Formats: sequence, structure tokens, C-alpha cells
Amino acid sequence: MAVHTLTRRSAVLGGSAGIGALGLAGCVSPTSDRATGADRRGSSRALAPDGSSLEGTEISILDDNTNSVFKNGLIQRFQDQTGIVVKNYEMANFNDLHDRFATSFAAQDSSVDVVMTWAGWSAEFGQAGWLQELAPEAIPQDLIRPALDAVSWDGSVYGLPKFASVQTMFWNRGHFADAGLEPDAAPQSWDEFVTAAKAVTTDDRYGFCCDMGNPAGAYQNFLRALLLAGGELYDKDWTPKLDSEAAVEGLTKMVELLQVHKVMDPSSLQITNASDLIDVFAKGNTSIVFNWPFQWASAVAKGAETTAQTTGNALIPGISVRSASIDGSEGYAISTFSSNKQAALRWLQFAAGAEAQTRIVDDEGWFPVSKTVLDAPETTKTLPVVTSYKESTDYVTKRYGTPWSNELDQLLSAHVFAAMSQKEKPSDALKAAQRELLPVVEKYLG
Repeated sequence: MAVHTLTRRSAVLGGSAGIGALGLAGCVSPTSDRATGADRRGSSRALAPDGSSLEGTEISILDDNTNSVFKNGLIQRFQDQTGIVVKNYEMANFNDLHDRFATSFAAQDSSVDVVMTWAGWSAEFGQAGWLQELAPEAIPQDLIRPALDAVSWDGSVYGLPKFASVQTMFWNRGHFADAGLEPDAAPQSWDEFVTAAKAVTTDDRYGFCCDMGNPAGAYQNFLRALLLAGGELYDKDWTPKLDSEAAVEGLTKMVELLQVHKVMDPSSLQITNASDLIDVFAKGNTSIVFNWPFQWASAVAKGAETTAQTTGNALIPGISVRSASIDGSEGYAISTFSSNKQAALRWLQFAAGAEAQTRIVDDEGWFPVSKTVLDAPETTKTLPVVTSYKESTDYVTKRYGTPWSNELDQLLSAHVFAAMSQKEKPSDALKAAQRELLPVVEKYLG
């Protein structure tokens, strides 16, 4: 497959568009007359179903450790329905996968057919020509468009989503009541959030906790704060805006939570995974978190200190806007070097289909990528946070997946950590990060 070269003129916000802008209920039509990236560039043909017999075909899948439902029954269902054999299915830590994928792709390794992906990797590995582009007829008709952004870049679709995800606010109603706050009243602004966090902070518990302990976490927490302050990470030509007024304000507010208001758990700077943050909340060791939807399933699980009655959920309160959030949708993509692309495509379609999506909602608490499943009354009953998810469509939700996402995480996190520990002023930290990011972007855009 030819390598696609992105330019400032051709760049679009693939993999990073706000949910509100695209519409949560907007579906993707496989009969759309939009030309695919391959058609426009004259490169290799995009993959479409060819109706070939796939009985006995073997595929290998390398996933992250987010979804256990596949190994816990769905792989067998897929094999029974298709006759395709999942020869290998490996789950690995998300933080280890980027470099592993990059090494494998660079070696043109054909031993893995399907890989987990998200917006940043879809952009990076898709532009490099390492992910197989999909034709419109390969894309299910009822996919929610924002979830498709996790597997798209520059007008091309490089996979199918396996779940949708947007961060919302969770709070412990019991802690609110004990502090004299109205337990059912969610903070509507950043000032109200800070006031509540102060009230619920005690000698043995902090009011707020987050996960900033690695480069990806530092980036996500910074980006969320920037969006809550009404900012944008790039202009329309992909020029970075890391040192904008909104960016500085957002990072300053995060520093204040830790250093001035003393409501942020200092362990936030060591927590590297949302699953660990979930555990902190479910054990009752913090009162407020901004987290992904599967926080709900853990908060109401058997053995948790929290319950459905004591767990509140609402929009994240904004700094300069009412609310904003970050997208965390993930998907599957097919390696360019796979010899079993038709069978791999069937796996992608199965994972995005109603049966798998219903299991992901019921068993794990992620949002579905299928509008049919999203709109089913049973989904809201099982996962009440869907209500907040739908409300979030009125506000900006972005992730800015780009080919340079991994490099951005690395350089930005160093300055975010320095600001959080008061080794650098937020304005100085972001000016330095801006200087370092500009040549990285130029390297990709030319």
C-alpha cells in the first residue's frame, strides 16, 4: 500500500471531530458517494467484502486489555457464526502497544491480522500505510459517526470501532451528603466543582482524583482542561495552540487543584490507568472523578463501596464554557501485511455488530457504537450514564488523534508534570511545549 502524505491543505479533523458537531445519532452510510482516501489518491484499492468462503481461515488478533467480553464467549460465537478460526487472541497493556505495533509494522510482520487502535494510532499508522483502508461497503450502516472517528484519518477509514467512550463526572452522593451538600446536585461550573471538592476533602480522603501518571494520561487531562476553558489544540491548518490563553488557564486550574485548593489526591501524578482510577472511586477513597463510562459498572459492582444509589453522574463542569469532554473510543484495524484480510474484516464487522455491542454494554459498561443498541431502552436501563452521554453531544468533545500523537504525549507530559509540581509556571511550561511541538508537526505536514 502506498504511503499517504498529509499536507496542511488536505488535512481534515479525522479522528478528532467533536461529537456535538457531527451529531451522536448521525450514522455512516456505506452507500455514501464520498470518495475514499484510496480513490482520491490513486493508491491501493480499499478493502470491501468479496463474498469468498472463509471456512477454516485463521486469524490472529492483538488487543489491549480493555474488553474481556471477547475472550469470555464472543470469540467462540464469532467462530460458530463464521467458521473462521481465531488462532491467537492476545490482550496486552495499552501502554505497551504503540511501540510493539510500530516495530511489527516496520518489519512487515504478517503474523497479526487484527490490531486494536484509537484515533491517534489510526492517524499515525494509517498515514504510514500500515493499516488497511476500508471501502464504504465494508462499513455497517448504523454506526455512530463519532465512534468511527477513532478509526479514521484524513478522509479515510482504517477500521471499525469496538466501543464508544466520552468522559463524564462521577461523584459520591454519600460524601456530598456527609459534607452538607445536596447529594443529587451536580456542580454546574468549575467554581462550584472546586467548592464541592473542598467540602468533601477530609483528613483521610481527597475530594478529587485523576490519572496523570504517564504521557497519555497527562495529555488527556491537559486536553480536557483546555477544552473546558473554551480552547482549541490546533487551528484550521493544524498549527498547535499549546500556549493559548485557554490552554494556560486550563493547566493553571489543574495546578490549583493540587497546589492551592489541596483537593487533588497527589497520587493522581502516579496513577497511569483509568482502571486504577476507577478502583480508587469504587473503594470510596475519593469523591469526584472525571472518567470513562465503565466507571459506572465498577461503581455499582458487587463488593464496591459505592452503589447505584450513591453514585452520581453528570456533565463535567466547565471553566469558561458549560461543559466539554474528551473522546476515548477504540476500534480494530487490519494490518496491511495480513494475508487474511477478508476474515479479518468479518471480525471487525462482528465486533461492531449488535450482539457484541450489547455484551460490551451489559458486561463492561462502555457505550455502544451501534445506534440500534444505543437507542434500545435496555441500554439506558443497564447503563444510566448513557443519558449524560447524549447530553454531552451539545458540547465540544475531542481527542485530536494525529500522526504525531505519540510524540505530542511525550513532550507535553514533561512540561505538564513540571507545572503540576511547580517547577515551571503553566505559561512557561506551555510556551516550551509549543516550541518543541512546532517542528514535530512540520515534519509530518511539510
